[in-house]
Parts: sequence; structure tokens; C-alpha cells
Amino acid sequence: MKQLLPVIALCFSVAFAQFDDDEWADFDYREAGLTQIEFQKVKESGMSKDKLLHLLEIGVKPSSYLKEPWNDLGVSESEWLKQREAGMEDGEIDRTYKNQSGNQSLAYLSLLVPSLYQWSTDQMITAIAMDVAWATFVGVTIFVLDGKERWQYGFPLIAAVHVWSFVDALLSTQWDSNPDAKNFSWGVVPTGKNAFVAGATLRF
Repeated sequence: MKQLLPVIALCFSVAFAQFDDDEWADFDYREAGLTQIEFQKVKESGMSKDKLLHLLEIGVKPSSYLKEPWNDLGVSESEWLKQREAGMEDGEIDRTYKNQSGNQSLAYLSLLVPSLYQWSTDQMITAIAMDVAWATFVGVTIFVLDGKERWQYGFPLIAAVHVWSFVDALLSTQWDSNPDAKNFSWGVVPTGKNAFVAGATLRF
């Protein structure tokens, strides 16, 4: 029985090799724009023919795919393929997800810490205005208002600064996630010697 085991293993390896060869039997790697070395690496990786054809269809070289760039970009393989299929390069994917994960996180934190997002994005005037307003309302609430007045006037004013910072940051990061939306506008600007000028802008 022990003597038969190597023979059985050899039969299985031959069968799998024939199956693998059959999958690529009608595939011409030169017509697909691959070199012999690239094609050999594809076969060694265990990539299926359908997978390779899909990569070539969306403009991804198998050599790039085999490096698993999605790990360096911090996204899943499926998300990386989706974005590449949409025409994005790795650098664009990296910038997009950094904006979404970084700035949007700061936007939510700005609800707790007013002006955090504004300072982080160098919006100095807005950040200073928020800090001055917050400090003023806190001072008034603690040293000027008493009892019920603090709940009626003081704390709502302080909360308003938190909301101001959050909404401002959220709107800004909305354009980071979808920069094309910022450019969507409708304008009416009649001009001329005796004409009027009117402008209207819609943003979503």
C-alpha cells in the first residue's frame, strides 16, 4: 500500500496539471499584451483565466495586481478593483480615501471639540472666531448668568458653537469626498451695456 501512494500522488499532480493547461489552452499571451515571464507568473500565482481577462479589460496589468497594492492603500481588494474599473489610478485612490477617512473623522470630532477641523485645515480666521465665541459664551454662562438663565441662554449658545464647527467641517469634507459636486452649479448672468447682473448658484 505504501508503494502505491507515490503513484497515486503522481496521478493527481498530472491530472491537475492537465486541467490547468486546458484552461489556458486557447489563450495567446502575446495577443493579450503580456510577456512570457508575466504570463508564467500569472499561472504560478494560481490566477484564473477569467480573473486575468477581467484585469486586462479594466486596464490593470497582472504584475500590478500581484503586488496587492490595495494593502498599501488601506482598502479592500474588491474596492480597489472597483475604483480601478472606474478609471482611477492608485494615487487618486490614495488621496480619495485619505480625505474620506482623515478629514471626515475630524469633522465628527469637531462636534466635541469646536474649531478642531478648522485649525487642522489652516482655516485660521474661522477657527479663531469659533474659539472667541466659545470662550465668550462659557465666560458669560459661568460668571454672568445664574441658575435657570444658564440653561435657557448660556448652554444653548455654547452648543451652537459646537454645531457651527461640526456643520462647517461636514460641508467641507463633503466636497473632499465628492469634488465634482462642488463644481455643479447653475448660473444666470445677463450682461451688456444696459443689462442687469443676476447670479444664482445651487450646490449639492
